[in-house]
Amino acid sequence: FFHETAFGLLSVFVPLYVVTLGGTIVDIGIMASVALFAAIPASLFWGYICDRTRRYKRYILLSFISVAVLLYLFTLTTSVNLFIVLYAVMSALHVAHEAPKNVLIAEHYSREEWEKSYALYEGFTEIGWLLGLLLGFLVSAQGFNSNFILFLCSGLNLLAFVFSIFLVADPLLIFER
Repeated sequence: FFHETAFGLLSVFVPLYVVTLGGTIVDIGIMASVALFAAIPASLFWGYICDRTRRYKRYILLSFISVAVLLYLFTLTTSVNLFIVLYAVMSALHVAHEAPKNVLIAEHYSREEWEKSYALYEGFTEIGWLLGLLLGFLVSAQGFNSNFILFLCSGLNLLAFVFSIFLVADPLLIFER
């Protein structure tokens, strides 16, 4: 929930931040393209690693804490090119929680309960994303500075990390797969 709230806020904020760094619409397009091209092989990699190690919680934790750290590093960035590189790295680390999340839902619930459990999870996180969009609109309208917004997003991911420590558990035995 908190992770998606941060990314909903970032979806509003990141293009504005690139422009305030002196970037252009072309830079925003390049950033989005590079991030997407980084996320595709990273997604395959994280899925492979999860299947290979049969550990899932650690990759969810890695995703949330690394995104929190990278969002903090964004506050120290004044170069558009460095921001694009850091954003691409964040994109590759961001997807580290997707494959394990899907496996954990499959492993913690019976086949008959998958759809309901997955729908409940997605609904809950999408509410967080919508709240992030609303929060992005509100903080932009109120004129909060960019460092505050990045710290807020970093803090939300840190909160997701802390909650995941206590609420996410690897399955004791893997049956469904």
